[in-house]
Amino acid sequence: MATQSLYRRYRPRRFDELKGQEHVVRALREAVRAGREGQAYLFSGPRGTGKTTTARILAKVLNCTDPVDGEPCCACDSCLAVEQGNSYDVFELDAASNNTVDDMRNLIDKVSLGTPGRHKVYILDEVHMLGPGASAALLKVLEEPPPHVVFVLATTDPQKLKDTIRSRTQHLQFHLLPSDTMAEHLRWVASDAGLDVADEVLEAALSRGGGSARDTLSALELLAATGGTVDDLVDMGEFERAFTDGDTGLALSAVAHAIGNGHDPRTLCEDVLRHLRDLFLSVMSPELVQVRHDRIDTLAESARAMGTASIVRAMERLGTALVEMRFAPDPRIMLEVALVQLTRDDSSDDPSALLGRLERLERQVANAAAAAPAPTPAPRDPTTGRAQVGGHARRGDPTGGTQRPAAAAAVEPAPAATPTPAPDAAAGPLDTATVISIWEDKVRSSLPGLARALFTPTTIDGVAASEDAMTVTVRAPSEVHAGKCEPHRAAVESALSAALGRSVTIAITAGGSAPTGSSGAARPSAPTPPPMDDDDIDLTELVDAPPEEQRSPEQDVADLFPGSRMMESED
Repeated sequence: MATQSLYRRYRPRRFDELKGQEHVVRALREAVRAGREGQAYLFSGPRGTGKTTTARILAKVLNCTDPVDGEPCCACDSCLAVEQGNSYDVFELDAASNNTVDDMRNLIDKVSLGTPGRHKVYILDEVHMLGPGASAALLKVLEEPPPHVVFVLATTDPQKLKDTIRSRTQHLQFHLLPSDTMAEHLRWVASDAGLDVADEVLEAALSRGGGSARDTLSALELLAATGGTVDDLVDMGEFERAFTDGDTGLALSAVAHAIGNGHDPRTLCEDVLRHLRDLFLSVMSPELVQVRHDRIDTLAESARAMGTASIVRAMERLGTALVEMRFAPDPRIMLEVALVQLTRDDSSDDPSALLGRLERLERQVANAAAAAPAPTPAPRDPTTGRAQVGGHARRGDPTGGTQRPAAAAAVEPAPAATPTPAPDAAAGPLDTATVISIWEDKVRSSLPGLARALFTPTTIDGVAASEDAMTVTVRAPSEVHAGKCEPHRAAVESALSAALGRSVTIAITAGGSAPTGSSGAARPSAPTPPPMDDDDIDLTELVDAPPEEQRSPEQDVADLFPGSRMMESED
C-alpha cells in the first residue's frame, strides 16, 4: 500500500493547528463562538495555504456535537465523518470540472433538502472557473440561501469572480506562510515523521516551497526520498557574482551546470528572476522576503553590492526572455542571450544599462568619500551661536575651526596670495572694458557659492589702475546688499588679483554712495539726463504703424510645400 503524503498526513484538524493564518482563524473562531457565522464565505489566496482545509474545519465545527471555544472536538461521529469524506452534511464540488449551468441547477435543487446536521455546507473549489451562465445561477442561490446552508467558495484568483458574487460573501484572504513559521513547522514534521535530514535539506525544501505549506512538505518528502541530495540545486550566488562583476563566462557556466543537472531553461530563468526579486525586496521591504530572517542581511548585502538599478534591469530583461522562450526553438539560447546582455552593459546604450553604470560610479565615489577625512565643522559666532556666513572651515584646519572675533573677521582682510600674471591680462594699465570682460567671463563664475550669489547682481562702476596696483569700484543694488558683500571682499580681491596679474583692491558702493572699501575713493555719480517734457513732442509728426499682413491658413500650408500652387474648387 502506498504511503500517505506528508501534506495529507499533517493536514490541520483544528483552527489552532493552522499556520500563518491567524487573521482567518480569529475571524472564524469568534463567529462560531458567538453564533454569528455567515451564510457565504470566500477564501482566496495562493495554492497550498490552507483554503480547503479551513473550509473543512469550519464544516466540522458547525456540525460538531461538542464544540469547545469555537473549535471542533474531532471525536464525535460528525467530525470523523467529515475527516473521512463521507459526511452527509458536507458537499465538496470542483468548480473547474462542474462549471456549466446544468451543474449549478443540480446544486440548487439539492440546497433546500435537509441533512442530519445543523448546517449543510457546500465547498466550491476553484470557483473562478465557473462559466458566465453558471455564475449567474450561483448568484441566484447566494442571494437567498436557506437558513441551514453555508457556502464556502475557494479560489486562487478572486479577481475573475463577478463583483455581485463577491459582495454577497465574507471575503477572507490567505497569505503565504512566513519563512520562520514554515521553517519551524518543517523541523517539527521532519522530527515527528522520523526523517533524518540535514539543515541544508530543510533549507532547500523551504526554498522550493516558496511559502506554500503543501509545496514545502512535498519538496521535503522528495528530498528525503532521494537521500537528502541537494546537488541539483542552483547556486544563485554564481549569478549574483556574474551580475556584480560583469563576468559573462561565470553566468554561462552556471546555466550549463544547472541544465546539466536536469533543470529546464524556462524554470531556471524563473528561479533566477525569483531570487532577484528577493534581493530587491531585502532592501526595499524586508518583511516580504520568503526566507529566514537570519538570511535577510546576507541578501541585503548582496543587493547593495549589485545595485537596485541593476537588479531592476535584470528582472525586466529576464521577464522579456521568459516571454520570448514561448516561441523560441531553443529556450536556452534566449536565456543565454539575456545573461550576456546583462553582464556586458558597458557597450549598451539602453537607459537602464546607463543607469546601472551610473549607480556603480556613485558607489565608487561614495566609498572614496567615506575613506577621506571628515571636514571641520563651520565656525560659529560666539555671541549668537550660529554658523558664520561665508563658508565652512577648511579640511584639516589645525586650529580646529576656531572662530575669530566677529569684528576682526569683518575688518581684517584675508592674506592676499602672490598674484601670478594671467595669460589674457596685459602688463600695462588695463581699461574698464577689459576688466569688466575678465570679471564677467572668468572671475565671477569661479567665486565660491555664496560669494558668487552675492556679487552676481553687482556691476563694475570704474577702474583706477597704476603700474602694479588697481582699485576696482563695484556697485551693489542697495546698502543692505553692499553690507552682505563686504565679508567676501577679500575672496573677490584675491580672485581678481590672480586673473589680472596685479594687486587689486575692491571698493563696494551702493547706488550713489561712496565706496565702502578701505582704500577706495568716492567718485561722483554720472550726470542724470533731464527728463523729457511732453511739450517737446509734435503730435502732428506721429504716424500709425503699418498694419501686419493677415495670412490665411491656406497660405501657411502652401509655405510648407515649396513649389505648390493653389487650386480653386469647381464647386
